[in-house]
Order: sequence, then structure tokens, then C-alpha cells
Amino acid sequence: MRIEFLSSRAPEVEKIWRDLDEANPRTFFTSWAWMENWLACVPRDQDPELAVIYDDTKPVSAFFLRRTSTVRLRMIRSRAMYFNVTGNQRLDELLLEHNGLVGREVSIGKLVDLLPGEWDELFLPALRADAFGGLGELVIRGFKVKVERAVPVHFVELARVREQGYLKLLGGQTRSQVKRAQREAGDFKVEIASDEESALAIYTEMVRLHQASWIARGQPGAFADPWFDRFHRRLIKQRFKHGEIQLIALRNSNGPIGALYNFVHRGRVLQYQSGLASFENKHLKPGFLAHTAAIEHAAAAGHAVYDFLAGDVRYKKSLATAATMLIWGKVQRLRLRFLVEDRLREIVRARRAAREIARTEDSGT
Repeated sequence: MRIEFLSSRAPEVEKIWRDLDEANPRTFFTSWAWMENWLACVPRDQDPELAVIYDDTKPVSAFFLRRTSTVRLRMIRSRAMYFNVTGNQRLDELLLEHNGLVGREVSIGKLVDLLPGEWDELFLPALRADAFGGLGELVIRGFKVKVERAVPVHFVELARVREQGYLKLLGGQTRSQVKRAQREAGDFKVEIASDEESALAIYTEMVRLHQASWIARGQPGAFADPWFDRFHRRLIKQRFKHGEIQLIALRNSNGPIGALYNFVHRGRVLQYQSGLASFENKHLKPGFLAHTAAIEHAAAAGHAVYDFLAGDVRYKKSLATAATMLIWGKVQRLRLRFLVEDRLREIVRARRAAREIARTEDSGT
């Protein structure tokens, strides 16, 4: 095997990526639909390269790679590489999930062998659990593979919804809360966007609700950055007609209840963003209402999975029927400065933990 690099703007990039994805399709986030939009929106000075792995003369795998130099803690220098992301925190707020190679799977050891040149770290964010055959802690030829965190991904098995009905799959308390929310909402309507115009209208409503909710909590909200909003408006315009974008809105006589922005790919509905209205009536749970409507719609449409994406938050666990994991990992050259960095971070964590214990003891709780 060998690896070659191309400019991400080279004309042959699309064909290479499409051919590999069609031969072994995995997720919307590594489809050409997502990648084309990403490449079109990323600033030129943040452009990645396309890395193509060949078996003899045949392309078998590919990924995008951005190389940059970083400094952490004011003294830890690194020649870093980022896998299918830019390494720019602002741009990577897009949160590509179920990350991995497009095409044939290759072990992380083989990838390390193939990557040329002097580099210190390869960052591997939000990998699907089986990426690289499964990422685990190990040392390979002067490099250490680290698993930095594993985050649950909760999902609903839609075949079970079709067999038994969604509410019957939920725990007793959650089922009661959903039914109570439906009663409190009264006669509400569910709108599924049917064309690009209605999709953009629901998207705009979703953004407004999302931003209002987060700003009320003292946070900027995901759509505060105009670049993020431009990315998604372009994605909707490019991909709605292909059936890959789903916008759902719930409303009753008093106005909006909530709106969901989902991706649809090969039987998997990916719940990407939401905007939910706020109500004084705490029994009227807009998230439960919106997700229940979307799950039942997805089941009726014959899809296989409703994926809440990464996050071990209570509502996802309550509404899901199963879970998998996403892995955040990195490959790091064995260097003294990284050992020093690890030790410094351990000291900081220990001090924070000690302060938290002291605070708890002082408060008597």
C-alpha cells in the first residue's frame, strides 16, 4: 500500500471520493454530500488535502487531512494533522460525527506507516466505534495511540417501533411524560418540509427558537457564527432535493412548539439540531413532542434508525432504545514534551478536584 496527496480542489477529488463511498457507504458525514459542502465553505487558508490510499494502482481508502503547527500551554509545540476536520475550533463546531475512512478499512498501525514526513500528532475526532478496526490504546513504532474520550450515541431501532409502537418501547415514566405533554399541547400539527422553500422556512424558525433558548441560558447558541448558518443554508439548498435533509416543525394554536433539523442517509435519520419553544407549563415538553413525532414519521417511512448523535444527556437516554459509542482519539509521537504536558494536565485536574471537594465540605453538602 502507498498514500498520495491531492489538493482538495483538484478536479479528480469528487470521483475518487464518490467511488469509494458508493463501494462501501457508511454515514452522511462522510458522504460526498457533506464533504462537498464542507470544502465549498471552508476558507482557502484552512483547506485540507485529500489523502488517497492505494493498493497497487487502485484507490481503496481516502480521507481529508489538514496539517498545521500548534502551541498548547504556551510551550508545547506540535506539528499536528487533523482527520476529516480542519483543527480550527470555530470551523469544527459543525461536529462531524461517525467519522472514519471512506472506502476500505485500514488499521491505525498501517495508517501510521503510510503517513510520510515529520509530524507529531494525528487527531481523530468522533470516530465511529469500528473505525480503523476499533481504536485502542497501544504503542506502535515510536507513536502512542490514545483514546481521549468515548461518548455514547443513543438511537431508536425503528423496526421495533413498527412492530410494537414507539411509546411501548419507552420506560414507564418517560411514556407518561410524553402522553402528558401531548395532552398539554392540545391539537398540534406536524409539518414536514416538502420543498426547498418550506425547508428553509422551518430551518429559519428552528434557528430562531434555538438561539432564543441558548441566549436565555447565557450561551451564544450554535448559530451565533454566521459561517455556521451559511454552511447549513447552502447544505439545504444543495441536498434537500436529494431527500437527504429533513425539517420538521410542530405548532399549536398558540404558536411554535419546536423544530428539528435532521439528515437522512441510507435508512438512518440523524438528529442534528433542534429549536424548542419555552413554556411555563413544565409538563409541556417540546423536545419529547418533537422527537416522538419525528421518530414515528421515520418509522412509517421505513427507515432503520433514528440517531440522536453524540451526547449522554438524559433526554436522549430516555427516548432511545439502544446505544453505541463515538471515540475521540489521537496518535502522538513519543516525545518528552508530551509527557510533560500530560503531567501538567494531571496536576491541574487534581487541583480542580481538590477545590471541588473543599467547596462541597465548606457548604456542608
